[in-house]
Amino acid sequence: MWLVICEPEDLSALWAFQGLKRRGLAPLELLSPEILANSLRWEHRIDSQGARIAIKLADGRTVLGKDVCGVLNRAYNTPLPAWRHSSASDRLYVQQELFAFYLSWLHCLSCPVLNRPTPMGLAGQWRAEPEWVCLAAKAGLPTPSFRQTCFDRVNENQGQSRLIPLGAPRRTVIAVERTVADATAPKSIADGCIRLAELSATGLLAVDFIQGVAGPWTFAGATPFPDMRAGGERFLDLLARTLRRGVNV
Repeated sequence: MWLVICEPEDLSALWAFQGLKRRGLAPLELLSPEILANSLRWEHRIDSQGARIAIKLADGRTVLGKDVCGVLNRAYNTPLPAWRHSSASDRLYVQQELFAFYLSWLHCLSCPVLNRPTPMGLAGQWRAEPEWVCLAAKAGLPTPSFRQTCFDRVNENQGQSRLIPLGAPRRTVIAVERTVADATAPKSIADGCIRLAELSATGLLAVDFIQGVAGPWTFAGATPFPDMRAGGERFLDLLARTLRRGVNV
């Protein structure tokens, strides 16, 4: 069994789900955080024998951790349908506990999980632009000079960027484990993207570039939550191959 966990409106993940089905991953289950939140039963045990998970979904499906061969994880929310009438402080407490629970059960899976949750994000660690620039420089990618002050009015949560001028065309390279989905990227850029993914401990990472001060491949940002459609069919091939690594787990 393989899982794609995503929001219902995540068109990128739905595209990847259909692409993985065409590549023969079966059974392939599509789950949303809302479906998981309304499960009939969760069983998550951690003891001297290891960690185990069993989920009974409301539609009758069962997810057993031992049967999961790979996961494409795009969850970024922990819905609280049963707590919508509670106080804000109670909802915040429950959401923090559910976040820890999701982090635990997804980490207990021994199969490939792209991307595993971290304390800084359910689908990989979210980093601010200064962190990405620093890591990109360590990875050997061409990086611009970066300056940030308390007077900057940029909202990264809304997709705004200090690195990409408004309207500037960008090019995205997606790294999956130790391979990139862009066959036309120069080897130095492809190798740098792979090193950046390793430095950031992110199995599936999108790296943006623009024509800038550091040349035609000037680093302009990275995210563990990309629009995967930018990688095309080559990306889907790499994704399927990576997820298939867990068939013998």
